[in-house]
Amino acid sequence: MTSLLWTIVTLALAAQVPGANMLVNGDAAGGTSGWRTQGSAVTERIRGITCFTVRSKGSFYQDVNLPANTVGMFAAVVAKGQADRINADGSITGLPYLYGKVATADRTHFLAYWQGQQLLGRPEDPAQWVTMSAVFSVPYGAAAVLLELKQAERKDSPQNGSAARFSDVRLVLFPTEEAARNYIAGYK
Repeated sequence: MTSLLWTIVTLALAAQVPGANMLVNGDAAGGTSGWRTQGSAVTERIRGITCFTVRSKGSFYQDVNLPANTVGMFAAVVAKGQADRINADGSITGLPYLYGKVATADRTHFLAYWQGQQLLGRPEDPAQWVTMSAVFSVPYGAAAVLLELKQAERKDSPQNGSAARFSDVRLVLFPTEEAARNYIAGYK
C-alpha cells in the first residue's frame, strides 16, 4: 500500500473512532511517513524506543484535518519527551517542545496557538523520558491543527546540536474537557 493511501485510510479511521489518535504515524514506527521535516530531523531507535529526533532548529510537523463536527470538542495532546541537554541554569534550550496552531480551511488564518500547559518536556537527566500534555478546546472555524515537534530555545542560549526526542505522540478529540483530562491522566 502506498504511503499516501495508508495516510488517507489512517485519517479516515481516526476521524470515525472516538478516542483514536488523529496523527498519522505518531509512534514513529513508519519512519517519517505522515510527517514533514525541516532541518535535522530523523527517526531512530534509542535504548529500545522508536522516536522522532530533532537537533538544533530541526522539526517534524504534521497537518491534521479536523472533521466538520469537532467545533467545541476538546483535544488532548500528549507525548513522551527526552533531551540530551539538561541546562544547569534552567534554560529551556534543547528541551523537547510540542507546539500547535489551529488553522482555517485555507491554512492562512490561525485561530489559536496551542502552547504552554505541560507541552515543554523537562527531564531531570538525559536518560529520563517525561510526559508532555495539554488540553485545548477546538474553536469555531477550525479546519486543521498543525502540530510541530521541536526544541525549545531561550533567548541568548543558543542551540548546540544536542538531540531532543519524542515518542508516542498523540492528538485525540473528546466531547468533554473531563474526558480529555482523564485520557491524559491514564496516558503512560
